[in-house]
Order: sequence, then structure tokens, then C-alpha cells
Amino acid sequence: MVLVEDVTNSANGSSSQNSSNTQNTQQQTSNGLSNLISNDKISFFLFLIRLFNIACVLGFLIPFFGYDQNTLYQKSILASAATSALKLHQRLQAERFGLNREYFSKVISEDSFHYLLYSLIFLNVSPVTIVLVPIASFALLHVATYTQKLMIAGTCSLGFLKKAVDLITIKQKDIMRFVAINEILLAPTVVIMIFLGKCGLMVPFIYYRFICMRYQSRRNPYSREVFYQLRFVINYYTNNPNCPQLVKNFSQNFINFVNRLAPQ
Repeated sequence: MVLVEDVTNSANGSSSQNSSNTQNTQQQTSNGLSNLISNDKISFFLFLIRLFNIACVLGFLIPFFGYDQNTLYQKSILASAATSALKLHQRLQAERFGLNREYFSKVISEDSFHYLLYSLIFLNVSPVTIVLVPIASFALLHVATYTQKLMIAGTCSLGFLKKAVDLITIKQKDIMRFVAINEILLAPTVVIMIFLGKCGLMVPFIYYRFICMRYQSRRNPYSREVFYQLRFVINYYTNNPNCPQLVKNFSQNFINFVNRLAPQ
């Protein structure tokens, strides 16, 4: 009888200890997440906006939810503008505000300012799917990065989510190159949009300034790399003996024209 009571007491003690360990783990997880969010509220708010942005882009691309596509397009552009403005604020917190050339040069050199300008350019333009590619791609990259931080802080062990985040992280450079190619191809698209009546006459000129900013970006070299790679590919094929002289002349003139437009 004494043995039975000892075994019962041992089992109850083990069960109580397991329950206590579970509660401690949940408490640590909750504390880790709350600390991460409270220490950087702006980053968490950016994370939520980017999730909303991705949802708007998916709703625009897959019109099965019954929402107005024009509204979703504009909401996505506005969410991108809000994200860029907040990110720009984060970048310039350490800088002293001043109405001088040096301060505004720092503002213009920031990638966040570039994409704030990008959002404003296409805010009142007729919806075009290719415009949403950079917006959705950057939102996806930043959501994956912050989700990884949440998983580490909360000791999350969701296998499928971890695999998805790791895949996006591994493919980050490919996604950035894809965005750069998309931005370059959008330049002639904007010119065509004028003749289709989908944008104003000033849009190509402002977008040209955006492309120059991306080319001169300090943090993102992919625009320069893609321009170089495109030039290399064109030269490679046009130097082929089988290439028609007409195509060769047109290609060289086009390369020279682009070189003249490139910022020095």
C-alpha cells in the first residue's frame, strides 16, 4: 500500500513539474515577443503594413474576393508610401534636421526616399501589374526578415513557416535582381502608357530621376549590375557574325543613348 502511494505521489509530482515547465516556456515566449515588439514598435508597425500590402497585391492579382481592383491597387501604393516614409524616418533619426543642401542630399540618397517617390509617381496612374512587382517583392523580403526575428524571440518551431522564411532569405539576391530588371523594363513601359492615355506627360521624366537614384544607390548595387549585364548580353549577341547589320547598328545606338542618360 505504501508503494502504491509513493508511485502515485511521484507521478503527480512529475505531472506538476511538466505543467510548470510548460508554463515557464510559454511565459518566456511571451516575454521574448513582447520585448521585441516594445523595443522597436516602428518595425512591428512596418511589419503589419507590409502584410497588408501583400494582401492587397494578392487581392489585385487574384480577383476572386469581390474587392474593387482599382481600390486594392491604390491601397497597395499608399501602404508602400507609408512604409517608405516610416523607414526614411528611421534612417534619418540620427541626422540633425536642417534646411541645407547637405541634409537634403542625405535624404535623396536613401533607398526609402527612392521608393517613396516611386509610390507617389504611380499613385494616380492607371493600374498596371508590373508597377506592383517591386512593392510586393520588398514587402515579402522584409516580412520574411521580421518573421525570422519573431520566430527567434518566440522560440517558434513551425517547420513550414521556417522553411518558407529560409527559402526567401536564400533567394534574396535573385529577388533583388528581379526587382532591378523590372524597374528598368518599366521605363519603356511608362513611355508606352503615355500613348495609351494611362499616365501623364511628366511621369516618364520623374521616373527617369528615380532610375538614376537607383543606379547611384549606396546600399543596393543591383541596378548597376543589371545595367552592366544587359549591356554585356547585347554586345555579345550583336558581335556575332550572323547578327544583321541593322540590328547591330540599332543596338549600338541604343547603348550609346542609354550611356548618355546615365548619371555621371
